[in-house]
Amino acid sequence: MKKTYKIVVADIDRTLRDRNDQFGDINRKALQELHRRGVLLGLASGRPLWQRLMDHAEEWGLGFQFDFIIGLNGGEIYDAGRDQVTKLNPLQPDTIKEIITKMEPTNCNPFIYREGYMLARWDDELLQASARRNNNASKIVKDLSELWEEPVGKIMYRTHSAEEMDAVVVPLAKSIENDVFFSFKTRVDLLEFQDRRNNKGNAVLEYCRANNIDMEDVMAFGDAENDLEMMKMAGYSVCLCNGMQENKEIADAVTEYPAGEDGFGRWLFEHYL
Repeated sequence: MKKTYKIVVADIDRTLRDRNDQFGDINRKALQELHRRGVLLGLASGRPLWQRLMDHAEEWGLGFQFDFIIGLNGGEIYDAGRDQVTKLNPLQPDTIKEIITKMEPTNCNPFIYREGYMLARWDDELLQASARRNNNASKIVKDLSELWEEPVGKIMYRTHSAEEMDAVVVPLAKSIENDVFFSFKTRVDLLEFQDRRNNKGNAVLEYCRANNIDMEDVMAFGDAENDLEMMKMAGYSVCLCNGMQENKEIADAVTEYPAGEDGFGRWLFEHYL
């Protein structure tokens, strides 16, 4: 590990906060200390920017805004210094239709993000739980074709269990992947499709290029499959101990504490700050 890094970027859910959305004081102090030292700070989420991503700095009492925020697993980049949002490679209508049609045998509910709300095929407890958790509205299509009326950043499928995901949804999803889109799990019960060119790592690289920073000067924190490319491309990567096994295997370090016990901040104070 280098003595100093110019950027520290972290996933949010199950990395900076636990499944109950709790963000701890040690994490806050670690971010504030990094900021005091002049380190550029970034968030990298699978959620869209409109879903309160820019509110986290104030919500967590940091006293400053993050220098950049990545949404939709790399499909959106907010550069605070330039006050600029860049959107990259959304799935096109024909591709959306192809994915949803080919995934029909799973009998799972596809849902997508439109600006300000989630749109799904039908209403169920999984959709309602997601809407409550993220404090956003949800709507149901009158006709299935509404799901591919316009480009979207990603398509999501939730299941009732990890077993259903691994036995039914993942095998079919992997069998329909092509040169345009791919699939990955962000939770044991959540699978997502997006454009192959989009991932958190490429989004961090875009920000670095715009600010003349080398990826070797980036330290990245994550826990799930949608963090893998960011962790591989960063100069140094850390996986939360509550993270997926694949992330732990490619990480340079694994935290001693989980997200719910400020694993991010504790690791930084113990090993870096």
